[in-house]
Amino acid sequence: MSMLRSKQQGFTLIEILVAVLVLSVGVLGLVGMESLSLQNNQEAYHRSQATLLAYELADRMRANPDIEYNVSIPSTDPGGCVFYSGTPTACTSSALRQKDLYDWNQKISSLLPLGVGNTPVLSGGVYSISISWDNDKDGSLDKAFSFMFER
Repeated sequence: MSMLRSKQQGFTLIEILVAVLVLSVGVLGLVGMESLSLQNNQEAYHRSQATLLAYELADRMRANPDIEYNVSIPSTDPGGCVFYSGTPTACTSSALRQKDLYDWNQKISSLLPLGVGNTPVLSGGVYSISISWDNDKDGSLDKAFSFMFER
């Protein structure tokens, strides 16, 4: 009795290579989506921080209605005029304004990449607060958030 060879069954090398290629394209697509998702998540986080910081300055301005805040933001700490520990201190309105603006700008620079708070602008009884930061970390300010409110 002669043995007949049965037809080989299984995958050829070309079929396996095509399957690996299709799988690789799919995985690369997922990696690209994940990268874009992380980038958008980081941008949303920065925008949320900017929103909270703008509201923080607006709250400080509302808490001190007799002080005009549309002055330049000091670049150095004006001193320990205000302590929010419950102990009242004697403070001039100018010193309070300078301390509020300085502290606010320090928070911006610590929470946002190259973050800068711009001087509040008063126009027609409406204040405009704007914050800028470097979203793509290329060294230039490319994102900004503006907030307008009446006192």
